[in-house]
Amino acid sequence: MKIKTAVVGSGLIATLKHLPSYGRLKDRVELVAVCDVNEERAREIASKFHAPNYYTDLGELLEREKPDLVDICTPPRTHVDLAIKALSGGANVMVEKPMAIDVEQCDRMISAAAAAGKQICVGHSDLFYRSFLRMREMVKAGSIGEFRGMRIFLLTPIDYITSKPDHWAHALPGGVVGETGPHVVYMTLAFIPSIKDVVVRAQKLLAEYPWSPFEDYRIELVGENATSSITLAYTTKHWAAQVEVWGTDGLIRADLETQSVLLYRRPSLSPPVAALSALNEPIQLFTSAVSNAIRYARRQIDTTHDLLLGQYVDSLLHGGVAPVTAQEGRESIRVMHEISAQLSTPASA
Repeated sequence: MKIKTAVVGSGLIATLKHLPSYGRLKDRVELVAVCDVNEERAREIASKFHAPNYYTDLGELLEREKPDLVDICTPPRTHVDLAIKALSGGANVMVEKPMAIDVEQCDRMISAAAAAGKQICVGHSDLFYRSFLRMREMVKAGSIGEFRGMRIFLLTPIDYITSKPDHWAHALPGGVVGETGPHVVYMTLAFIPSIKDVVVRAQKLLAEYPWSPFEDYRIELVGENATSSITLAYTTKHWAAQVEVWGTDGLIRADLETQSVLLYRRPSLSPPVAALSALNEPIQLFTSAVSNAIRYARRQIDTTHDLLLGQYVDSLLHGGVAPVTAQEGRESIRVMHEISAQLSTPASA
């Protein structure tokens, strides 16, 4: 049995992430159609990814194709209406992050899913980096003792969003943080499931992009017993994505781009301990590099979306729970609302 799947939207996230992943999941997925309001674009993308049909209207697609799964890869403001239409039409839903614009929209989507007896899975793809998965396994196994806190550092190049005046992310609450902010929120929630307080400081640093509200964000997400300290910067030409978690007995540092994972311990500053720590770090990095090189050589290169979508398809085939539930998506939006509430100052202020 295969899951009949339709993809709505034909932008970068659909064409670079979701549609290629479905191609690699063809043993379990039948891509039946692509839908986009731009008919020429829909036809082009359907042909490129070997979908037999294309549509400009989701209602017509649902009536004719009767898909098991509708994957929504459109801008966030469209998610709620498309998801409810798909659920009401008998399909399960995969929706890219952020799940919706606000909690009220999330609740409407959750109610529609319950009424239809269908599932929603949210595209929290960064949870499926192999380095992040390994970090979670290590924390669960007690490698750092009792969890105490975390740090997330993301650099996004200027030309990805900031320099583009017509990019939809600038219209989100708080600006570009509305596009990438959900990633750091849901990664935080993986370790600190209950956020009690939010503190945000943002700076407008690049005057040459007046349409961008801010380009430097510092966020503190405070839980009951731990805090996540987050830096998001959109002011360089470079990418970086690093996560650190620490506990009573150590620290783990994960690089989401190189997939390296480092367990760091330095219980004292005595020369022998410091020397052993200094020696241990490059050994671990070398081991990670070799392991990753072997995977690439063997073409064992599952992307985050391969893992996320594969797990969701398996849950639909075997009656399981979505790997990222609608409730998890809702909590991410709740925290993002707290962040954007502190970023209401316009760029011109």
